Amino acid sequence: MTMKNNKKIQFLLLFFTMLIGFAIATTVNADVTKDGDVYHITTGQDLANLLGAGNTGGYWATTGNPAPENISISVDNDITIPSILALLNSNFSGTVDINFNNHMYYVADQNQSSFLMGTSTSYVSVVVHDLTSASSNISNTSGAATVPSPTDADATISGFLLGTNSLFSGLTGYGAANSGTITYDNVSINYPSLADGKSTMLTPMYVPMKFTGTNVLALGGLSGANFSTVTDVEIVSGSTTMTWGTSGSTAKTAMINMSANGTVNTSVAFTVDSGANLTINNHAKARTFLVGNATAKTANITNNGTMSAVIDGNATNSTTGTDQTITSSFVVGGTGIANTNITFGPNSVSNITSNTGLIKMDNVAILNVSAQAGSQTTLESKNTQNNSAIRVFNGTANSGSSLTVDGVAFFSMRNAATPPLQQDNMRIVIANTPLTILGYAANDNTVTARYVAEIGSINGAWDGNGTPGDQMSPPLATNSSATKLKPAFGIRFELGVLANSFTVNPSIWNYALSNSNFPTDNTPVWLSRNGSGDNTQTFDVYDSRSQTGSFSLQASVTGTGSRQYGFKKNSTNEVLSLNDQAQTILNASDFTAGTIGDAATAGHWTYTTDADHGLLVQAARSEKIGTYSGSVTYSLVDGLE
Repeated sequence: MTMKNNKKIQFLLLFFTMLIGFAIATTVNADVTKDGDVYHITTGQDLANLLGAGNTGGYWATTGNPAPENISISVDNDITIPSILALLNSNFSGTVDINFNNHMYYVADQNQSSFLMGTSTSYVSVVVHDLTSASSNISNTSGAATVPSPTDADATISGFLLGTNSLFSGLTGYGAANSGTITYDNVSINYPSLADGKSTMLTPMYVPMKFTGTNVLALGGLSGANFSTVTDVEIVSGSTTMTWGTSGSTAKTAMINMSANGTVNTSVAFTVDSGANLTINNHAKARTFLVGNATAKTANITNNGTMSAVIDGNATNSTTGTDQTITSSFVVGGTGIANTNITFGPNSVSNITSNTGLIKMDNVAILNVSAQAGSQTTLESKNTQNNSAIRVFNGTANSGSSLTVDGVAFFSMRNAATPPLQQDNMRIVIANTPLTILGYAANDNTVTARYVAEIGSINGAWDGNGTPGDQMSPPLATNSSATKLKPAFGIRFELGVLANSFTVNPSIWNYALSNSNFPTDNTPVWLSRNGSGDNTQTFDVYDSRSQTGSFSLQASVTGTGSRQYGFKKNSTNEVLSLNDQAQTILNASDFTAGTIGDAATAGHWTYTTDADHGLLVQAARSEKIGTYSGSVTYSLVDGLE
């Protein structure tokens, strides 16, 4: 009996021991659960276990199963990334899809809290969805913060909001990810007050980065860290806002540093796709784009959608310090750059405004700026100092540089206190479609120069005194107008328009039937205008589409006595009878063209008559006494095909 009891006790102990062993074997994976094809996590360590390449402690090593080619992860809490600098698991070769479900990630160690994409994962694409910053568990924004524990979803530690590297990075020394991409989809990392000099928003380096959905990325920033280090960005769809610095803060070289040392890129690119929207707010005393290095020879900045950039970190009226020396706040070239291409694509909308100069042309190698069909582009410097070094385009362009405007809705470059373009060898090309060129006075919309329907190129000084001089047709230099484009504070290229710009006062005929103008035999006669109305008529048509007019003016009359009106051209005796059907009364060849270049008259085509010509009325002595009225409609007809 006693022996049986002993055996029973031994059996129970053995069973209890087995339960303990099983529990120890699965503790490390307790927070990772799988629902269908989606892995759910609640801590940063869980994410590290799923993504990391290490063979010990990782989810795949523990379970004995290799990582899949593609993985979908659901983040079910705010998480903190542990102190790691881990390569992605080399088994991944497709897409790593992470849905944060409007949660946020923080970091335990600012220097080492990032997943690396290198040659071992050269085909992996990472997509981060619905990442949203929050403030409920943050104790401050300028140093250590209270953040979730990396290993316990219910505990907190002293950590940081962001690290020196972003959640996913392609760092020098780990090889280039040739085909991989990082996509942010509906990501909000909104820390406009975070200015610890170390936090960085994006560090994909050579890994191409894409944006879809609605993204809000804001970082205070101080000297020591850029907003981002990236060589290839594409705003694919939706709306993305990037904000850096506080008013006048001193920060590192550039907001968007595209000069990633040690990469294999032969070019760098920043692109806004058609239908997408990008807003850049650069409040720091630093350039917006730094492009190129010894490897990346070509830089491409392209807007095919809508792009707005406000660059206001520098003062508008400072004459000393960094405000004076930063003359390229929009883009600056890196070492070894060969070409900088800035393209405003078809039907795009671009508004770039700076408190200082935008582009220093001798700093970006060969500069090619292209504004394409239907695009609306505004480039503006608000600097109020009369300083020739602070313009939209500063310095002397490298040989081969050009600004091409091709069928644009408009292209405007404007300075507050100086002309926007320095006299240099920057070639300005109006391609394919003739455009009107307007010059404006300082700080207002007063037109000081108007060149109608130009096509060709200006290669040299605006006023034609350069070498080889103007190549416009006709050359701007031959114009007799005293006002030229060169001293204008604003230059605007726009499509020509056809408009009826005249106003005709009411015509009045006041005749007694006993007047000697009426023959006694009651023959109808045409009567000159003799009232207080438009005894001198002037027809003014504005046509800036061509330097040779191609339009006609028609007239029709309705109302009482509509068949009694006519039109008589100057220097003729023939009167064209008018009725309720529109008829041509004047052709463009009858008009006098204004002076090309003259702000007041260029593009205006005028025709002036005295009281004996123009609109006349017909009457006879036999008319009944009374008042007759009619309505004349003038119609402008386009003759261009």
